[in-house]
Amino acid sequence: MRVALLIEYAGKRFHGSQYQAGVRTVQSELERALSVFLRQPVRAVFSGRTDTGVNARGQVVHFNLEMQPQEFDTWRFCWGMNGILPDDLSVVAAQVVPDDFHARFSARSRHYVYRLLARPQRSALLRDTYYFIPQKLDLELMAEAATWLCGHHDFAAFRSTNSDRSNTNCTVSRSELLKIAEGQVEYWITADHFVYNMVRIIVGTLIEIGLGKRAPESLRSALSEGDRNLSGPTAPPWGLTLNAVQYPESYKLFEQSSRLASCPGEKT
Repeated sequence: MRVALLIEYAGKRFHGSQYQAGVRTVQSELERALSVFLRQPVRAVFSGRTDTGVNARGQVVHFNLEMQPQEFDTWRFCWGMNGILPDDLSVVAAQVVPDDFHARFSARSRHYVYRLLARPQRSALLRDTYYFIPQKLDLELMAEAATWLCGHHDFAAFRSTNSDRSNTNCTVSRSELLKIAEGQVEYWITADHFVYNMVRIIVGTLIEIGLGKRAPESLRSALSEGDRNLSGPTAPPWGLTLNAVQYPESYKLFEQSSRLASCPGEKT
């Protein structure tokens, strides 16, 4: 049978999500715990790659298991896995899915949020999930520029120069800057496809607009001309979180999972 997992992790001590020899990754830690708990080798397939230091609240993974669906207890599985996993990685939910489900190829869109802390002094509590900027930002200019990214565009100017030559055309359905609290700003973006470092380069460009270092129109120029030299720097990874991955409604993913299941002995 095939099982889908909803996992979250703090990216600070991981060298990205995908396996790399000789370094600590989310995949290596997850597969180790799965093999221990299930007593069989397991290969986990992720919805997408996250870089070193990037966090995830809604990463989706699938794996195949030699077991009958009726024998799989999602609550006990999640509880047991979280007893094995390190404290910066957890399984939030699990669900048996059809064999045609694929964590990566079945995904319709991905949702990211980048968090900024724009105030005079740093925070001890938010340091691992917010990018601290001690200067004042012009949020109105940033918010206006962010809306220009909506729609179908070639994001070649917002791709890291050391990435592969994969398709750079993406359809963005949400690009929004939100003021959450005094000094706390979030940039939300949803797209069917992302190129390497796209969100962090967009944020780096928006920050320069907010600081008055570049005109808002420069973002449009970068978008239309596809030149990486016209966009801003790459913002650091710790402000970025993979917030959710969206799949076709037919899978009803995690609607009836350990997230909703009761603990043993409790009434539903």
